[in-house]
This record gives sequence, C-alpha cells and structure tokens, in this order.
Amino acid sequence: MYSKSESFYDGEGYLRSPGEVYYDYQGHIRQPSESFYDYEGILREAGENFFDGKGILRIAGENFYDSEGCLREG
Repeated sequence: MYSKSESFYDGEGYLRSPGEVYYDYQGHIRQPSESFYDYEGILREAGENFFDGKGILRIAGENFYDSEGCLREG
C-alpha cells in the first residue's frame, strides 16, 4: 500500500514520501515493513497482495491507486 520510489497519499489522505511512516485505511500509523489494513479492511502483511484505493486486488510491488485515486509505482 506504499510506494518505494515516489510520494503517495496514505489511507488518511496525507501525502507521504517513500519509506516514511503512513496511515493505513483503518487510521493506524504504520512503518513500511509492518502489517496494515487495506482498502477492504483486511489486515495484510507487508509484501502481501492487497486491495488498493479503488478496491482493486494488487500483487505486492505492482502499481496501485492511492487514497486520492492517483496511480503510483509499487
């Protein structure tokens, strides 16, 4: 749910830099290496497939839509 190479909007709508802590979709602050809640409210491990900001199931590392609907590099 985060990008390793470009800024992205987190689950609370804040613009984050790669590697920075972020909010997941349940409002919990997370490190990029921690588990997180995806768009569908499912707890995911870092590196696991997840539902992105448009509800599309994404493979870890794949491009994804952030919480503002912007396509980001995975």
